[in-house]
Amino acid sequence: MENIDKLLEAPCYVVDFLPKQVSKDANGHFYEVENYLLNHHEWYGLKDRFVRFVLKVMCYYSISIYQNGWMEEPTPEQIVGIIDSVIEKHSCDMNILIKNTLLQFGWDCLHMSVYNPDEEMCVLFEQIAISEGLFWR
Repeated sequence: MENIDKLLEAPCYVVDFLPKQVSKDANGHFYEVENYLLNHHEWYGLKDRFVRFVLKVMCYYSISIYQNGWMEEPTPEQIVGIIDSVIEKHSCDMNILIKNTLLQFGWDCLHMSVYNPDEEMCVLFEQIAISEGLFWR
Protein backbone atom coordinates (compact mmCIF):
# COMPACT_ATOMS: atom_id res chain seq x y z
CA MET A 1 0.00 0.00 0.00
CA GLU A 2 2.96 2.32 0.55
CA ASN A 3 3.84 1.93 -3.13
CA ILE A 4 0.28 2.90 -4.11
CA ASP A 5 0.41 5.97 -1.86
CA LYS A 6 3.66 7.07 -3.52
CA LEU A 7 2.27 6.47 -7.01
CA LEU A 8 -0.78 8.62 -6.22
CA GLU A 9 1.62 11.57 -5.99
CA ALA A 10 3.08 10.87 -9.47
CA PRO A 11 1.93 12.48 -12.74
CA CYS A 12 -1.57 11.34 -13.65
CA TYR A 13 -3.27 10.70 -16.97
CA VAL A 14 -6.88 9.69 -17.48
CA VAL A 15 -8.73 7.32 -19.76
CA ASP A 16 -12.04 9.09 -20.20
CA PHE A 17 -15.23 9.04 -22.24
CA LEU A 18 -14.90 12.81 -22.80
CA PRO A 19 -12.09 14.35 -24.89
CA LYS A 20 -11.29 17.05 -22.33
CA GLN A 21 -12.15 17.98 -18.76
CA VAL A 22 -15.39 19.90 -18.34
CA SER A 23 -14.70 23.30 -16.81
CA LYS A 24 -16.50 24.31 -13.64
CA ASP A 25 -18.15 27.24 -15.40
CA ALA A 26 -19.38 25.23 -18.40
CA ASN A 27 -23.04 25.73 -19.23
CA GLY A 28 -23.54 22.04 -20.01
CA HIS A 29 -25.16 19.34 -17.94
CA PHE A 30 -22.13 17.28 -16.98
CA TYR A 31 -23.27 16.40 -13.46
CA GLU A 32 -26.71 15.36 -14.66
CA VAL A 33 -25.18 13.18 -17.38
CA GLU A 34 -22.63 11.73 -14.95
CA ASN A 35 -25.35 10.94 -12.40
CA TYR A 36 -27.51 9.34 -15.09
CA LEU A 37 -24.69 7.16 -16.40
CA LEU A 38 -23.45 6.11 -12.97
CA ASN A 39 -26.92 4.95 -11.99
CA HIS A 40 -27.43 2.68 -14.99
CA HIS A 41 -25.70 -0.63 -14.36
CA GLU A 42 -24.13 -1.06 -17.77
CA TRP A 43 -23.19 2.62 -18.16
CA TYR A 44 -24.40 2.35 -21.75
CA GLY A 45 -21.34 0.38 -22.80
CA LEU A 46 -18.72 2.40 -20.90
CA LYS A 47 -18.06 -0.39 -18.43
CA ASP A 48 -17.33 -2.78 -21.28
CA ARG A 49 -14.91 -0.29 -22.83
CA PHE A 50 -13.00 -0.02 -19.56
CA VAL A 51 -12.95 -3.81 -19.18
CA ARG A 52 -11.60 -4.23 -22.71
CA PHE A 53 -9.00 -1.52 -22.04
CA VAL A 54 -7.67 -3.45 -19.03
CA LEU A 55 -7.78 -6.77 -20.90
CA LYS A 56 -5.81 -5.29 -23.79
CA VAL A 57 -3.23 -3.87 -21.36
CA MET A 58 -2.90 -7.39 -19.89
CA CYS A 59 -1.76 -8.61 -23.30
CA TYR A 60 1.37 -6.45 -22.98
CA TYR A 61 2.12 -6.35 -19.26
CA SER A 62 2.02 -8.53 -16.20
CA ILE A 63 -0.39 -7.03 -13.67
CA SER A 64 -1.29 -7.27 -10.00
CA ILE A 65 -4.64 -6.11 -8.74
CA TYR A 66 -5.70 -4.88 -5.32
CA GLN A 67 -9.24 -5.08 -4.08
CA ASN A 68 -9.57 -6.50 -0.57
CA GLY A 69 -6.06 -7.93 -0.92
CA TRP A 70 -3.46 -8.42 -3.65
CA MET A 71 -4.00 -10.79 -6.54
CA GLU A 72 -1.10 -11.61 -8.84
CA GLU A 73 -1.76 -12.38 -12.50
CA PRO A 74 -5.58 -12.26 -12.41
CA THR A 75 -7.48 -14.00 -15.17
CA PRO A 76 -9.70 -12.05 -17.58
CA GLU A 77 -12.73 -13.49 -15.78
CA GLN A 78 -11.43 -12.22 -12.45
CA ILE A 79 -10.89 -8.73 -13.90
CA VAL A 80 -14.45 -8.65 -15.25
CA GLY A 81 -15.79 -9.92 -11.92
CA ILE A 82 -13.92 -7.30 -9.92
CA ILE A 83 -15.04 -4.43 -12.16
CA ASP A 84 -18.64 -5.72 -12.02
CA SER A 85 -18.39 -5.91 -8.22
CA VAL A 86 -17.06 -2.34 -7.94
CA ILE A 87 -19.94 -1.06 -10.07
CA GLU A 88 -22.70 -3.14 -8.46
CA LYS A 89 -21.69 -2.32 -4.88
CA HIS A 90 -21.26 1.40 -5.63
CA SER A 91 -18.23 1.39 -3.39
CA CYS A 92 -14.48 0.81 -3.36
CA ASP A 93 -11.77 1.21 -5.92
CA MET A 94 -9.80 -1.21 -8.01
CA ASN A 95 -6.04 -0.66 -8.11
CA ILE A 96 -3.90 -2.32 -10.77
CA LEU A 97 -0.11 -2.27 -10.62
CA ILE A 98 1.74 -2.54 -13.91
CA LYS A 99 5.50 -2.29 -13.41
CA ASN A 100 5.79 1.05 -11.56
CA THR A 101 2.44 2.36 -12.83
CA LEU A 102 -0.90 2.47 -11.04
CA LEU A 103 -4.19 2.19 -12.89
CA GLN A 104 -7.10 3.13 -10.63
CA PHE A 105 -10.80 2.63 -11.30
CA GLY A 106 -13.57 3.71 -8.93
CA TRP A 107 -17.30 3.17 -8.96
CA ASP A 108 -18.04 6.90 -8.77
CA CYS A 109 -16.03 8.03 -11.78
CA LEU A 110 -16.50 7.63 -15.48
CA HIS A 111 -12.77 7.45 -16.08
CA MET A 112 -9.68 5.51 -15.08
CA SER A 113 -6.67 7.28 -13.60
CA VAL A 114 -3.19 6.19 -14.67
CA TYR A 115 -0.33 7.28 -12.41
CA ASN A 116 3.31 7.30 -13.41
CA PRO A 117 3.22 5.65 -16.85
CA ASP A 118 6.47 5.72 -18.79
CA GLU A 119 6.62 7.13 -22.30
CA GLU A 120 6.15 3.74 -23.96
CA MET A 121 3.04 3.07 -21.86
CA CYS A 122 1.60 6.48 -22.69
CA VAL A 123 1.82 5.73 -26.40
CA LEU A 124 0.33 2.25 -26.02
CA PHE A 125 -2.40 3.32 -23.60
CA GLU A 126 -3.45 6.13 -25.90
CA GLN A 127 -3.73 3.67 -28.80
CA ILE A 128 -5.75 1.24 -26.69
CA ALA A 129 -8.04 4.05 -25.46
CA ILE A 130 -8.69 5.17 -29.04
CA SER A 131 -9.45 1.58 -30.08
CA GLU A 132 -12.18 1.54 -27.40
CA GLY A 133 -13.69 4.92 -28.28
CA LEU A 134 -12.09 6.51 -25.21
CA PHE A 135 -9.73 9.43 -24.79
CA TRP A 136 -6.25 9.55 -23.26
CA ARG A 137 -5.37 12.85 -21.64
